[in-house]
Amino acid sequence: MGEREAFKALKRHAIEENERAYGREARARYGDDAVDAANERLASLSRDEWGEKDRLEQAIKERLRAAMATGDPAGEPARELARMHARWIALHWGEGRYSREAHRSLAQMYLADDRFRAYYDEAVGEGATEFLVAALESYLA
Repeated sequence: MGEREAFKALKRHAIEENERAYGREARARYGDDAVDAANERLASLSRDEWGEKDRLEQAIKERLRAAMATGDPAGEPARELARMHARWIALHWGEGRYSREAHRSLAQMYLADDRFRAYYDEAVGEGATEFLVAALESYLA
């Protein structure tokens, strides 16, 4: 398999894993069109865009850890965290698909779904998901 085919396979695998883990809930909440568009968006990412997405994902975890240390979900470190998260979500959803309302809805899903909670709490520490959601709610209000 060539490099180009391997990259396409990587993206396809990531989309399939996301569908298995979150597809049903995302489709119920946002509709098939929105989820299909997000999947198409991820499939169309260039290698550079894919790398940016991955780097931003790691930077969000680091910023979340730092913002949590302040204890203030409305402070400037938390606001920067929320801005980074918004950019990350927009990268996934594609141009013109991001909205503050949809982002708030996604944040609430983070609290309602143990898989989302585990994603942030395991990477950053207990309470990370709750802090992230509080930061997002403050920023998106």
